[in-house]
Amino acid sequence: MSATQSELPVLVSGGGIGGLAAALALVRQGFKVTVLEQSPEIGEIGAGIQLGPNAFHAFDALGVGDKARGRAVYTDYMVMHDALDEYQVGKIPTDEAFRKRFGNPYAVIHRVDIHTSLLEGAQETGKVEFHTSTRVERVEQDENSVTVHCANGKTYTGQALIGADGGKSVVRAQYVNDPPRITGHVVYRAVVDKKDFPQNLQWNAASIWVGPNCHLVHYPLRGGEQYNVVVTFHSRNKEEWGVTDGSKEEVESYFQGICPKARQLIELPKSWRRWAT
Repeated sequence: MSATQSELPVLVSGGGIGGLAAALALVRQGFKVTVLEQSPEIGEIGAGIQLGPNAFHAFDALGVGDKARGRAVYTDYMVMHDALDEYQVGKIPTDEAFRKRFGNPYAVIHRVDIHTSLLEGAQETGKVEFHTSTRVERVEQDENSVTVHCANGKTYTGQALIGADGGKSVVRAQYVNDPPRITGHVVYRAVVDKKDFPQNLQWNAASIWVGPNCHLVHYPLRGGEQYNVVVTFHSRNKEEWGVTDGSKEEVESYFQGICPKARQLIELPKSWRRWAT
């Protein structure tokens, strides 16, 4: 590699969780990085996510383990119930014995808090440059470098390009051109404040209710001040990949036979976001 080439940054298209994780990994290998994000701000959408012990191993490897730990909620157990009759199918403690066995905890966290931890880590390195309102439109490359042309008329050149620009990736479309494969599954997500969440479900646990062709998940976020609610079903309609506002009536139509305790979950959210996957 020539001196000129080695001075070029690695370009990362997309400033979400994947893009920032890639940027941090590259910096730790000695590279400079330029992150190109199409949104006006570097940010994250979505709701909660569950973190197994391996996730914390990964955060440590990226240098943001303490940041992520400080924002996570540590559950007492994971539990599965039958959504039809409330029968407890299984329960796994996530206590000190669990942590000792796997070397790290099991936790839950808001996606925004993961993103913030990664963003802070990237900014603190001083080796990641961010450009917002910058949407990659096409890519050119030669034997020494790659150049991206953006919708705002700007171009950026690097020694490599990583496409972390989502399910409708422009980078992937140019090189692979395989559209997203639709499974027909639909995921509804919402975040509910603790004051509005039923006390009989305010468990410090990652909880799942399962039944025929459906499941419902809930767990605490942000120190227990909010709860993540997720419901999943297989759509009776032909779906297209995307995220839209959800419909309470649609959710209820798929969960007619569930028990009263589980039904509380789909009656809670004032608004839903709908992911067709």
